[in-house]
Amino acid sequence: MVKLTLVAAVCALVAISNVEGHGRMMKPPNRSSIWRVPEFASQNPPPNYSDNELYCGGIHQADDPGSNCGVCGDRLSQAAPRDNEINGKYYKGIITGRYTAGQVIDVEVDLTTAHRGNMEWRLCTNPGQETQACFNQHVLRLANGSGTKLPAGNTGMHRTQLQLPAGVRCNHCILQWNYRAGNNWGDCGDGTSASGCGPQETFRGCSDITIS
Repeated sequence: MVKLTLVAAVCALVAISNVEGHGRMMKPPNRSSIWRVPEFASQNPPPNYSDNELYCGGIHQADDPGSNCGVCGDRLSQAAPRDNEINGKYYKGIITGRYTAGQVIDVEVDLTTAHRGNMEWRLCTNPGQETQACFNQHVLRLANGSGTKLPAGNTGMHRTQLQLPAGVRCNHCILQWNYRAGNNWGDCGDGTSASGCGPQETFRGCSDITIS
């Protein structure tokens, strides 16, 4: 009996480790994580206790940023509106960031599990067309001039600054965080294989903001 109990406990721990989350955008907070920020408590955002598991349903993405994934991290096969998209379960129209055109803004991402790779941010200025094509029109640059991709380090809070486009204004924009992991081994396309090559996990989050 003791041996069976021990086996059951080990299996339970394995199951928990397999569903451990990986990250969430906390500034400005994404739709699934607004409930964690006291500033927005009066607006009654619905809690998502799995807000660090928005990884396209676990499907690895062959391309970057990933076309086999809901724009806000939901499984693509989920019926529209998906949970984290406009009119979905976690969307309440709550604006979590107010900025001005051309501003350098602070962003924060909480990585609960680090998988190497890099993070990138995109801006969709038309909430009526919340598609990856809309997000791809504005790939935001890091304010330090190093490009658009921030290397993912260890677990914990990652802070950086982004440069908003000078000519973009909108009453309602959507900021997309896209984290493409880099810990899976795959084909690099040049006859070699390495960690970070080939299909990788992708994690996402969408935050509703205004730019005046």
